Amino acid sequence: MEPGIAGPPDSFPRERFMTLVRRLPRYGRLAWNLSRHPKVTGKRRMALIGAAAYLLSPIDLVPGFIPVAGQLDDAAALLIAIGVALRSMQPTERAAALSAVGLEAGDVDADLRTIRACYAWMGRQGLRLGRRAVGLVMRGARAGVAAVGSRVRRSRRG
Repeated sequence: MEPGIAGPPDSFPRERFMTLVRRLPRYGRLAWNLSRHPKVTGKRRMALIGAAAYLLSPIDLVPGFIPVAGQLDDAAALLIAIGVALRSMQPTERAAALSAVGLEAGDVDADLRTIRACYAWMGRQGLRLGRRAVGLVMRGARAGVAAVGSRVRRSRRG
């Protein structure tokens, strides 16, 4: 986009994010149910245990004290593990497990796309803030150089 030309507003995917937040308790119940389901293989059950450990661990890829971003990586770990566990089931069993907690077949993938969209938005906002900060620093540096140059010229005259 050319400088000076305003583009469409870049808004946070609020509705999609809120849908994800509302589904989180159901995902927790689904993960619990899948961890005890006889059709989920041991290796795939380990993915659920690993996600639970990641959720409980104080060490994260994105620290939890960073609002939204710190919680999204936990949600992503849970959703990825759920997806791994669901893939060990037949389609009818998978649909039954999802419907037992009030979810549908495409919800996990849709919510993973929402997490990606949220991180992409945060990245774009970070770049915008960075560019703005660099611009302010450069303006301040130019003003400082101009002020020093003015003082030097005055001192040479006097």
